[in-house]
Amino acid sequence: MEPCTVSLEGVTVEVGGRAILKNLSVTINGGLTAFIGPNGAGKTTLLRVVAGVVKPSRGLVRICGLEPGRARRLVSYVPAFLQVDPYARVEDVLRAYSYGLSDGLDPREALRAFNLLHLEGRRFNSLSGGEHKLVLIAGALARKPRVLLLDEPFSHLDIANQVRVARILREATARGVTVIMTVHEPLYASLADNIGVLSSGELVAFGAPREVMRRDLLEKVYGVKLEEVRVGSRNLFIPEISW
Repeated sequence: MEPCTVSLEGVTVEVGGRAILKNLSVTINGGLTAFIGPNGAGKTTLLRVVAGVVKPSRGLVRICGLEPGRARRLVSYVPAFLQVDPYARVEDVLRAYSYGLSDGLDPREALRAFNLLHLEGRRFNSLSGGEHKLVLIAGALARKPRVLLLDEPFSHLDIANQVRVARILREATARGVTVIMTVHEPLYASLADNIGVLSSGELVAFGAPREVMRRDLLEKVYGVKLEEVRVGSRNLFIPEISW
């Protein structure tokens, strides 16, 4: 399957007279892309614009050449947190991912594919944060999207499941799925093919990890001193913390 191109041209999102995204332009030609930046930088808003949940005040968005409203069947979106009916079970949440599809999603098969059958029948709100995240990712991928959007996919996961999700995302890109995620930890951003850095609603850098993961840039964006550590082929950054 050929990767789907996602493009934003001059996208601005204003809420209450405040610009959350400012004239943002970027083209993503498949692979795994990570967006990083401080809290409030506009990362989640960017994903919601691509998902069609938020309509930009100005600018154009195209997914496989289509407007977001016409591309809904091609996109799966995993929010950082999902509020559901307190009585909803895991299977109910998974079935919601089949909305708009001609073939319904089989919740049991989605759970089996992720080794999550032990969660069958559980109330979704009774799950741990990590289980909550894994169920949402399972549902999103079971939809067989062309574009997968994930807001903080590694949050609440233990180390083993972080590795598991990283492998799942890389396998998805190998099948031609365009994966776009937001992360806080530079470690996970360094796993991506391309990284976008957001600051105050502006895209201040975009490119391969070796081009973007620079201490001077990250210190300026986050406003903290960082220590740079070389691990294999990657540069990792650790904040300098003094007590």
